[in-house]
Amino acid sequence: MTSESTVVRLKRTVRYIPATVIVLLCILSLFTSSVFAGASDEYNVVINDNGREMTITTEETEPLEILNEANLTIGSSDRLSIAGFEAGKGGTIVIDRLNTINIKIGDEIKTFGVYADTVGEAFEELGLSTEKCVMDYDTAALVENGMVITIVNIKTITVNADGATVTKTVFGGTVEDALALEGIILGADDYTEPALDTELEDGMEISVFRVTYETVEKTETIKYSTETKTDDSLEIGTTQVEVEGENGEKNVTYRIKYVNGEEASKETLSETITKEPVTEVKTVGTKAADVTPNGVTSYGGYTLGQSIGGKYTHYCMCAKCCGKSNGITASGRKVYTGMPDPYYIACNWLPMGSVISVNGVNYTVVDRGGGGLSSAGRIDIFTPGGHQAALHAGTGKCTITFVRFGW
Repeated sequence: MTSESTVVRLKRTVRYIPATVIVLLCILSLFTSSVFAGASDEYNVVINDNGREMTITTEETEPLEILNEANLTIGSSDRLSIAGFEAGKGGTIVIDRLNTINIKIGDEIKTFGVYADTVGEAFEELGLSTEKCVMDYDTAALVENGMVITIVNIKTITVNADGATVTKTVFGGTVEDALALEGIILGADDYTEPALDTELEDGMEISVFRVTYETVEKTETIKYSTETKTDDSLEIGTTQVEVEGENGEKNVTYRIKYVNGEEASKETLSETITKEPVTEVKTVGTKAADVTPNGVTSYGGYTLGQSIGGKYTHYCMCAKCCGKSNGITASGRKVYTGMPDPYYIACNWLPMGSVISVNGVNYTVVDRGGGGLSSAGRIDIFTPGGHQAALHAGTGKCTITFVRFGW
């Protein structure tokens, strides 16, 4: 600090009392007048007025009278310390004034109240860093009430917080400094992107993520499983349920994490089964007329007698449909236009010789096709009536039941 009468700056670690309390000292002086009655000699008192020091020679013993003699007044929000003052002997009376400073960043001006003596101390009091800040005042400059401090090295940033998006001009610092300037306070679990210690850059976008947790108890259904058996004495498509399936129940306690009000994760804290599920047991028939079984009961995750949804198209033996016109299928079986319907299909997802029931009609896999026939349920049905008949038969959805896997 600089001094108007000396160059000495006193470091203060003092006890502050409001200026209004000093009035009580005047009342107490009625009871202590005898103590100071003999202190009529002049003595020196140093007054530190918000970093500016002056020395006054006085005979007064009351702090307020000494300030009045120095033509100094105390505002209601100012703070006064007389810890370093002794009536009749001297010392220092310290005044900390509440001053208003204005910080201008770009076209925006923010106003703050500070007790600091210097610009650097004011920024520290406000929780703002001056490490990379370029301004029109030196950090050692004394605070003047109403002063405007202009930040020169401004950057434009965007802050997304609490449902609002604000574009700001700021000086150099970190994400944490930018949030402090906006008065944004983070909770214990909140976080930002980029991180708080990231240096600000022009055009940077800062997002604040509010994190909350909730503990929830729920009653949930445990779906029963199904055990399937095959029976070659039952006609294909026939299903017999031996044991009815029944869902179970459980009580589950979750800890749910919300980020900006939306569920981000869920952790299971406890789980108690209150009702065990009952497994359904059923038997499906695999016996098909004119189909000789080969003993293979499953293939590719499918079992005999199982039904799935499918999609069919139709083709003929012409070059347009097959890329050739000799009628030789991938299995070696020969087809031709006008032949009795052999009930053949092409597909890439079942073994050759497999038999499937398509809407109740049995077809044998004897041919392959393009990549589209590799998807489960996709089949191409041979049409002996020729190309126009195949076009007329068209496409559609069907139910496919597995009768045999392979020859």
